[in-house]
Amino acid sequence: MSSKVRINELRLRVPWSQRDQAKRLAETVAEQLAEDLGEGQPPRTIASLNTTVHTGSNASPDEIANEVARSIRNRL
Repeated sequence: MSSKVRINELRLRVPWSQRDQAKRLAETVAEQLAEDLGEGQPPRTIASLNTTVHTGSNASPDEIANEVARSIRNRL
C-alpha cells in the first residue's frame, strides 16, 4: 500500500499547455511519489523545491510525470 501525497502547487513548463493534460500530469506525479515513498513515512511539509527535468520532445505525459517524480524523490 502507498502513502498519500498532496501537492499544493506544482508549476511545470511543458511543450503543451492543455489544462486537462497538465492536471493529469500533476496527479500522476503525486501518485508516483506516493508509490515510491511507501507506507509508514512520517508526514512532512516541504515549503519549496526546485528541480529541472529534461525529456525528449516526444515524451508522453506519463514519461514526463515519472521523470518529475524521480527528480523530486532524489531531492528529498
